[in-house]
Amino acid sequence: MPDDTPSDPQFEPDETHSDTGRDDSTMIAARAKVWFYDDDKTPVDFVLFVLEQYFGFDEVKARTFTDRIRAKGKAMIAELPAIPAELAKRKVDQAAADAGYPFKVEIEGGPQIV
Repeated sequence: MPDDTPSDPQFEPDETHSDTGRDDSTMIAARAKVWFYDDDKTPVDFVLFVLEQYFGFDEVKARTFTDRIRAKGKAMIAELPAIPAELAKRKVDQAAADAGYPFKVEIEGGPQIV
């Protein structure tokens, strides 16, 4: 039986390391908690929107978490791999800035990407 393994260099694993100085495999495996914080300026509708749009919550789950954020002042809304958590945070931060809201999101744990 012939060896059907591609010998084209484009299929060969890249042995070089990135110049970022970090091991990307741990970035993917690391988990991070995403925290939302309550404030007196950001409307509930905005929080519902970002929970549904960027974290995939349905309306009922989004309302449950919004109530928890308001009652406790903050809530962990997800635990995700570090990179998707950071990217979601950036999207929420940008949406809040674009809308003029002081909404605060923090990432806890996992390496931070720059």
